[in-house]
Amino acid sequence: MSGTFGLMASRDVEPQATLHSRRSGGVGLSPSALFSVLCAVAVATALVAAAAAQSSTTRRLEIPSRTEIARAAGPIADTEVAAANVSAVAPAGYWGGQYRTSTGELVTIYASNSYPVDPALGQRWADFLASLVHGPEISTVTVLLATPAQIERVCGSDAVACYSPQGAVLYTPGEDPGSDLSAEAVITHEYGHHVAANRSDAPWSALDTGPKRWASSLQVCARTRSGELFPGAEDAGHYTLNPGEGWAETYRVLNERKAGITEAPWQIVTPALYPTAAALTAAEQDVTSPWQAATTTTQTVALSRTKKTRTFTVATRLDGTLKMTLKHAARMRLSVDVFASSTRTAHVVSAGAVSRTFTVCGTRSYRFRVTDLAGRGSVSLTVAKP
Repeated sequence: MSGTFGLMASRDVEPQATLHSRRSGGVGLSPSALFSVLCAVAVATALVAAAAAQSSTTRRLEIPSRTEIARAAGPIADTEVAAANVSAVAPAGYWGGQYRTSTGELVTIYASNSYPVDPALGQRWADFLASLVHGPEISTVTVLLATPAQIERVCGSDAVACYSPQGAVLYTPGEDPGSDLSAEAVITHEYGHHVAANRSDAPWSALDTGPKRWASSLQVCARTRSGELFPGAEDAGHYTLNPGEGWAETYRVLNERKAGITEAPWQIVTPALYPTAAALTAAEQDVTSPWQAATTTTQTVALSRTKKTRTFTVATRLDGTLKMTLKHAARMRLSVDVFASSTRTAHVVSAGAVSRTFTVCGTRSYRFRVTDLAGRGSVSLTVAKP
């Protein structure tokens, strides 16, 4: 999605019905016959108008309310779509644009032309979005409030919403998809995906696994390796075991808690992903203070004839990529053993610098045991960890 669209409504022009009078045979009608014809025409016109009124339904754009975030009693079936699929329908056929919220931020909201143009209501949806826990990513999102038919056409027949990470577009319902699912619950869930798309869980995709602190808190990597979770899976059999959906639901719960709303039962994804207090704290940090890069520490010790072995212990609170670099004085020859908890993951003997990279996946501490095999002097261990 590119650029900022204007605040003007883009209206689809519908062809207007035209009534044509058709005369049969004679040109001159008696006054009584003419009266009868006019009466018949009037009755027919009234019937056509009544039928048209019955067949046409005026759609209503929901007035957003934070209390409705909790109304979600079943899976929020959504999909990920390419930017081209969404940009093909926007902004043509939509009204809205950028709204400045009470927080001073600009939020882009468009509503389908199937809903009456109401800039004040567009403003309320922008303010609703800004009321959610968010970061600077709110200025990059474009929200399309669409009808069920439009969502089915773009997102798929079984979806109630979809998201384009490339275009930063939320395609969400402008009305409640069902009696047990609100438009507010859906857009909050989808915005959780937008948050994830703008966060990191390197070397994995945060859109699939959730942002780094939350994913580490819930051991997403280790549980994926054990076959308990399925990042990125959107099929019916694995949707509830997708940590990306678990993150989006955690985000919805986070907003329920922050708003003081009575929490709805956790029925969207597996109970194994239900957020603990620690996971909710991690989730809020992921939103408001995102993890960005590894932190690097260096420790230096001396090895001698009487102290030939030293052990370095490094806490690894977060999953991700860990890199160790060992340097030592000239003419030294070292043995290096690396342990993930109690499991040895590497053994190196070298007379030169040693550098190794590891994937932290559920292990909360690494030990580096350095043994002097020849020579003596100082040894420095540099560790870059998530």
